[in-house]
This record gives sequence, C-alpha cells and structure tokens, in this order.
Amino acid sequence: MAATSESGTRSGLRWGGISGIVFAVLFVAGFLMSADTPDGDASDAEWRRYFLDSGNRRMLVLGVLIFALAVLGFLLFLGALRERLRTPSPGGEWVATVAFASGIAFVVMLAVFALGEGSVAAGVQFGDNPVPRDADIMRTLTSIGFGAMLVFGAATAGLLILTTSVAGGRAGLLPRWLVVTGYVVGVIVIVGGLIFFPLALFVLWVLAVSIVMLRGSGAAASG
Repeated sequence: MAATSESGTRSGLRWGGISGIVFAVLFVAGFLMSADTPDGDASDAEWRRYFLDSGNRRMLVLGVLIFALAVLGFLLFLGALRERLRTPSPGGEWVATVAFASGIAFVVMLAVFALGEGSVAAGVQFGDNPVPRDADIMRTLTSIGFGAMLVFGAATAGLLILTTSVAGGRAGLLPRWLVVTGYVVGVIVIVGGLIFFPLALFVLWVLAVSIVMLRGSGAAASG
C-alpha cells in the first residue's frame, strides 16, 4: 500500500511538472499571437483595417485555441500542486484550498482575456459575421480582456504564489530560495499587474515550481 502511494506521488509530481512547463510555453505563444491588436487610442480605421485582415483574424483565433490548451496544462499543474500542499501541518489544508481557489480564478480571468481578444475574429472567421463598423466594439472587448488579466488575473496569480510559498515553506516542500523568491514575486505580481511585466514573473515562477516537481519525482523514485 505504501509503495502504491509513493508511486502515485511520483506520478503526480511528474505530470504536474510537465503540465506546468507546457502551460508556460503555451501561455507565451498564445499571448504573442493574440496581443497584437491596435492600441486603444488608434483610429477607428486602423481597428477595422486590422480585423479586416484575414491573417490577423487567424492569428487571434489560433491564440485563443492555444490559450485553451494552456488552461488544461495549468489545471493539471494546479491539481498536482494542491495535493502537494495538503500537509498535516497547522493551517496547511486551509492555505492549500486558498491557493487552489486562486489558481481557478486565474484560469477564469485568462479565459476572459482570450475571449475578449478573439471573439470578434472568431465570429468573422467561423460565423460569417461582418467586421463591426463601430470600432468601439473591438476596443471594448479588448479592454475587458486586458482588464480582467491585468487586474484580477494578476491579483489571483500573486495570491497563488504567496499561498504556495507559505504552505511550501511551512512543510519544507519547496527549496528555501524558491519560498523567499515567491514572497517577493507574489507581491510584485499583485501590485504591478497593470504594467503586465509581472505576469512574466508568474510564468517563470510556474516554470521553477514545475522543475522542482520533476526533480522531486526523480528523488522520490531513487529514494
């Protein structure tokens, strides 16, 4: 029974680590493909010209599909992380639950961002909808998407980092350097989301935790 439990732990860590890395790669790819829309102060003609270009529309739709795959990877990573954080230490279950809820909220905000960026393009490509003559429609949807990601997405991503660092530090599940880094990065992501750069730190943090998971699965196997 103990051997079965240990094997399950190794498998969870391994798949969690792989999924986290997949998420990081796909998140960056999806963002590069879908975040090239005109600036908010661009002219109406520039917005319509952008969406009239079928190549731009295809890139937006592809970016949304890649984000959908990234979400699947993140959910697998999040599930493995939650099991890792559920320790018998005081408050461990509560903190793990908050971390899990924060990750789910981040997924929702990522979905809002992707739909805000790609809904008009998908309607034109697959629904035979005309490109709206009123460019404010595209501006509004894009603004909603970025607002969801840069405010609420950054806040929940930062909370995930902080709670994971607290639980991981208490139980010795994460290296000390990653725990300390998590405290700093978590605060930066929460308060600095509006400049978008801190979300890059979040992706790097997911990569670091994923690598630690993979190393942990190897250590468990050798042990």
